[in-house]
Amino acid sequence: MGFFAALVIAAFLYFILLSIPDSNATLFPYEAIKTEAPHSLYHRFLWFIQDFTNAQFYASVLSGIGLVMGAFIAYLLNSKKKKAGGFTIGYILHLFPWIFASQIVGLSVSVFAPGYVHLLETLEMGWIPTFIPFVSVPVIVIFVFGPTFTNVLTGGLLSGLLSTPIAAFLIKYILDPLGLPAVSANVLTMSVVGILVLEVCRYLPWMKTLDQDFYQAPGQFQEKYAEEPSHSEVYGVSWFLRRVLADFTEAQFYGNEWASGLMLLGVILHYKLDRSGVYYGNDFLPLLLSTSILSSAVGVFLYHKQWKTLGFYPTFTPVVTVVPGIILMVEGDVFLSIIAAVVGGIITPPFADMINRNIPKGWHPMIGNTFSMSVCTIVIALLVKALPGIGIGY
Repeated sequence: MGFFAALVIAAFLYFILLSIPDSNATLFPYEAIKTEAPHSLYHRFLWFIQDFTNAQFYASVLSGIGLVMGAFIAYLLNSKKKKAGGFTIGYILHLFPWIFASQIVGLSVSVFAPGYVHLLETLEMGWIPTFIPFVSVPVIVIFVFGPTFTNVLTGGLLSGLLSTPIAAFLIKYILDPLGLPAVSANVLTMSVVGILVLEVCRYLPWMKTLDQDFYQAPGQFQEKYAEEPSHSEVYGVSWFLRRVLADFTEAQFYGNEWASGLMLLGVILHYKLDRSGVYYGNDFLPLLLSTSILSSAVGVFLYHKQWKTLGFYPTFTPVVTVVPGIILMVEGDVFLSIIAAVVGGIITPPFADMINRNIPKGWHPMIGNTFSMSVCTIVIALLVKALPGIGIGY
């Protein structure tokens, strides 16, 4: 029942957003921010804020603000043990402030480091993946080595310095020439830099590995509320829809309905006010949001048993890679986007789970999740290209 409810919501959202007339207004237009960011501190700051939701491809200032507001609301409600707070923000409540601090440090280095945003001009790229530290390595350093100021700075600095140039090189010289989605380079960079930074940190004298295995799957350590809901409430229709909604912010390690809800509210509001400020200035947001719901719903439906037995399953993985990447590749073709969303929801989560079951102890599951995203996006892109009647221009 939850699955069909999610499909109805996805279809309703798609047609409602399509019916919104273009306001012809300008509010943080992407092209203006991109053009001015290398030279203007103000536009560089706007780039910084929109990077909060670049993992979802929204690249929207309003969605970035909504994300952070929702995350802190969830943190306050979770802290008071309120059921209205939804899924525990950051999986372990007391870690959220440290997670957010590490994200801000990593993103600040990536966006404001001399020369990084200038790669937009030097490499003649229309986009540069400065967002990577916000959704990857700085956070897993906290999970593996613990919440301390030195760990926040170490993970943030290393990830901020390494991620952007590596991903930019892969996009410019490998994926773009092959006509494959750039997102594959982003998530592959997260895997590679994640392994590199974790291994380097083991040899740094101020980094101490935790006795507690924080790097296990989130469901194995997620905090519980004082008053547990019944089993039927946990895995019923309400849980299903909440789980699909929370999947929208799993990439940021939040996995919470408030964070996702206000982020989506922000991006929809931005789309209503100025379509050029969302999803890199194209007009595919209705398709992106509806197929993202579809892809997550397919995964949560198929792997419902794994969610119940393990407490966590990476059904969010296609939402931030396969779906938005393929939509851009096929230039908003509805049929191909739906195919990609369904296939992504089927294959990406179990592939990520298989990898994570075989990674060395001490490697965070982000490594398996992002590697799965990279491989599955490329595989699905190649499958789409191979379909009869699909032009090579895609």
